[in-house]
Amino acid sequence: MKKTENGRPASGPGSDKYERILDAAVAVIAENGYFNSPVSAIAARAGVADGTIYLYFKSKDDVLRTAIDTMFERFHQQVTERFETLTGAREQLEYIAQVHLESHTVNRNLAIVMQTEVRQSARFISEFSLHHLARYISLVREIIRRGQSEGIFRQDVSDGVVAHVLFGAMDELLSSALFTGRVYDAKSTAAQVVDMLLNGITPR
Repeated sequence: MKKTENGRPASGPGSDKYERILDAAVAVIAENGYFNSPVSAIAARAGVADGTIYLYFKSKDDVLRTAIDTMFERFHQQVTERFETLTGAREQLEYIAQVHLESHTVNRNLAIVMQTEVRQSARFISEFSLHHLARYISLVREIIRRGQSEGIFRQDVSDGVVAHVLFGAMDELLSSALFTGRVYDAKSTAAQVVDMLLNGITPR
């Protein structure tokens, strides 16, 4: 496949134009809302003709899905690579929580879209839960089960409940960071959340 000087494909997925369209769609939707973001506005932000978008994507829905898929694929890739050297169960939970909270600094517009627009669509919620949330929960459950087998975590708790609690806590903190302007240190906040999750709030 022919590539440009920056190493990206000259056309199709991964190309400069493809990435510009994705970035433009996320920015326009974050600013105006999904239903107030026509393809023409996305094309204008990306600097392409309206019809060009349909060379890469089937619809506006497809653009948004692709952006979300790309974000979560990068999340899991980052976590997987870090876990090659970070092997402790507790440390792995803290890292997942940290990366989750850091997502608004990586792509603020996409984080806004995830916290607002996606939650207003039953279809997107269903797709997100089926694919991305399920993969996130499965990863955390695997860590919890391993910690239980190693005697690090309690045996009498549900790994599924723990996984959903972790996701919910980090998701709420992410919303707070996005919409109230509160500044969190991602690493220390993640460690505190995991500590409360594992040990509760009673004095030790």
